[in-house]
Amino acid sequence: MALEKQHVLTKKERAVMRAVYGAADKKSGVCLLSPIDLFDRISLDLDFDEEELDATLESLELDDYFDVTRSDRKGELVYCINMHRKGLAFARVERAFKSNLKFKILLALAGGVCSGAAAWGIKILIQQISGL
Repeated sequence: MALEKQHVLTKKERAVMRAVYGAADKKSGVCLLSPIDLFDRISLDLDFDEEELDATLESLELDDYFDVTRSDRKGELVYCINMHRKGLAFARVERAFKSNLKFKILLALAGGVCSGAAAWGIKILIQQISGL
């Protein structure tokens, strides 16, 4: 089983992508979000300022998750976001990544238990042979 690097997004990019996906998924991949709307949807654990938000949106746009058009609504900046195929598949890729991670952890645990049992069995066998 080859290890594939499926997730190349940073923590902040994933947070922004989750926020955008949550808003755009209900409207078939299109949404209007202000920076305030995005900040409301992003976890408070992450330190974000408006310049970082713009840079993150540009990075996700370059990675072909969506198109962003900056617009003005009553003097307020608004992002017009149109999701691409890769952006619409984001939730499925997230679930697959978590599932693969769980599988790999369980496989490592099972391998550890089996090797420990084999070592214990060999130890018992050697004690039996040398005790004769």
